[in-house]
Amino acid sequence: MSVRSRLLAITALVAFAAGCFAPNPTRKPRDLGGQHVSFTTSDGVLLRGHLYGTGSTGVILAHMYPADQSDWTDFAQVLAGHGYQALTFDFRGFKESEGRSGTEFAGTDLLAAYQFMRPRVSRIFIAGASLGAEAAILVAAREDVAGIICISTPTSFGGLVVTDSIPHVRAPILFVTSADDPLVAGQPEILYRLAVAPKSMQVYPGRAHGTAILFGPYGPELQALMLRFFADNPGNAYGPQASGL
Repeated sequence: MSVRSRLLAITALVAFAAGCFAPNPTRKPRDLGGQHVSFTTSDGVLLRGHLYGTGSTGVILAHMYPADQSDWTDFAQVLAGHGYQALTFDFRGFKESEGRSGTEFAGTDLLAAYQFMRPRVSRIFIAGASLGAEAAILVAAREDVAGIICISTPTSFGGLVVTDSIPHVRAPILFVTSADDPLVAGQPEILYRLAVAPKSMQVYPGRAHGTAILFGPYGPELQALMLRFFADNPGNAYGPQASGL
């Protein structure tokens, strides 16, 4: 690799990290609150998370790369206060979870979280940021969900491609992005056009990526928007028995 190529690669990596890390305070697992929970993926990786609230409607919150579940802690507590049961968790190789980091397995990890929540609630929403939003699309394309929220969603990243999956999602979709986000420029709009489910899109000014939006000036507005999405799309209850479990 030439010196110029190396410099370009380093510049891109710095820009990516700066855009992806939400400016939230660093927290240790004991500071995240909620009930400590764990579950195992289909390929045997132990994932750990935190469960908040006791409501009959569940919301799974999937983090972006290279962040962790603590990006969602504040909103999970908000959800619990509004009567929802919210689950945050770390993808494999991140913070509390075991295994080696492998972003290509994000859909597998989120499916394990879904299967953990499935018998505990009557319906499930998924909200994901960036990599977590990709995983949300992959799971919603094959499982029964009440709706998904996709924040700053790339068409492909980390070994995942979601352009073929998004047309198979039947649940309502809320797309959220920033107008000048350089990491996914134009990609959420592509997915919006490909989606055939009931859909809406919110575009905020600025460059914030993923859960960084929650910690910026539009954070309160985004929280209110997500709460309204959950309230407006109750979906159908699953019934007494979780299928496939």
